[in-house]
Amino acid sequence: MKSLSLRKTLVFLGAVAALSLANAQSALAASEMPKDMSCQEFINLNPKAMTPVAWWMLHEETVYKGGDTVTLNETDLTQIPQVIEYCKKNPEKNLYTFKEKNANVLPN
Repeated sequence: MKSLSLRKTLVFLGAVAALSLANAQSALAASEMPKDMSCQEFINLNPKAMTPVAWWMLHEETVYKGGDTVTLNETDLTQIPQVIEYCKKNPEKNLYTFKEKNANVLPN
């Protein structure tokens, strides 16, 4: 009888621990979105991760005139180097300030 009770207790505690970890991860993920990223955090990224993060930031919620699109290669060649340069000069600013500052220059 005691072993059955102990087993139930361990299963219950395991389930509680798993749910707690899942909630903690979702809370951390919510606070680490690119909208909250500083330029210093962007510069500290692995260089292989910079392009996807910058591309996401530049094209999130972008509606192009007439349904046009901008290729990933075009973005890589023209805008992402500008984002990196901007962030190196302004490490304390939010990553999205680049998009706001250049809203009239970026394709839309």
